[in-house]
Amino acid sequence: MKADKAEGMIHMKILQLKVQCFHLEKMKEFYHGILEMKLLMERENAFAVQAGSTKLIFEKNINLPFYHICFRTNDEHFDYMFEKLGHVSALLANEKGEYRMNWEGQQAYFTDPDGNIIEMLVRSPLHNGEKGRWQDVGEVGMPVSSVEDMQAELKPYIYDQFMKESETFAFFGDREGVLVIVKEGRPWYPTDRHAVISSFKMVVEGKENGTFKHPDFPYEIETRKKWEGSMQAMQFRMARPTNQLNKLQHFYIDCLGLKKLGDFNHGGYEGLMIGLPDKTYHLEFIQTEEKMELPEPTKEHLLVFYMPDHHEWRTAVARLNDMGYTKVLPENPYWGRGGITIEDPDGWRVVLMNTPGI
Repeated sequence: MKADKAEGMIHMKILQLKVQCFHLEKMKEFYHGILEMKLLMERENAFAVQAGSTKLIFEKNINLPFYHICFRTNDEHFDYMFEKLGHVSALLANEKGEYRMNWEGQQAYFTDPDGNIIEMLVRSPLHNGEKGRWQDVGEVGMPVSSVEDMQAELKPYIYDQFMKESETFAFFGDREGVLVIVKEGRPWYPTDRHAVISSFKMVVEGKENGTFKHPDFPYEIETRKKWEGSMQAMQFRMARPTNQLNKLQHFYIDCLGLKKLGDFNHGGYEGLMIGLPDKTYHLEFIQTEEKMELPEPTKEHLLVFYMPDHHEWRTAVARLNDMGYTKVLPENPYWGRGGITIEDPDGWRVVLMNTPGI
């Protein structure tokens, strides 16, 4: 994840933010009930809400974290939420005793049940959204030991239109979104509460796919690139049912050599995600507690891998042969010219072609 020119760098449109929380049920009621963010997911140890174009995920933690997060909205929704937050005594006053402020637009601060310093800020819409709703997460606080060092580490990866403001504070990003880099221990405005390092993971829209993971601080920023064309997706998954999940895991990971991305077991479903070659394009195999009646694959149902390096291709073929998976005759003779066809434990066909592809 690296870019050298401003037009090719990663911009900070925050698609997803994952943070920790202590009072899980109270936080869920606050963000879903008080802030009226749509509840997307709830589990024993986590929940997720939709904050405009940003998905916000809270995971239960045994410790109490501390964050600064800013939500952007419009004047209409600001006024509505300002009144509602006032009724539950969540609003914070500044040093002048003001609850409603102005910084290039209306601005107010409040706290959630974990005590995080939350801001709502009026901004002109950058993205399509519903009128009278939250727009997105526009800012996330990032406490560090050295503001200057963190700026230097981020600059090769993320476009920054702001100048350093002080030794203890800096905005980093652009009008799409901002990291508020502060020195650990600096008070979060408008309170005297000191900034504390608490882990977060962000997914932002970028010019390329990649991940910035800090070696010393619990911060991770993953970038996802939109596809070209009118289908503005960022990830592709092909899901398939099976009654022998363990055998498929052995075939696709141990024999074929693909990477396991994750697994799950809930609601009567057990699943496995496998990268093609990463999470941007991946397979999912699912299995239920009761045996399923599966569709019969035809000889033309193919998963094709193009492997231009002949040595790597031969190594993969030999590994499959050693594990008992030998070639079968392809229905279409084309796949036999420069490639081999094999069948996975469910009878679905995989082709390894020793060519670069299109």
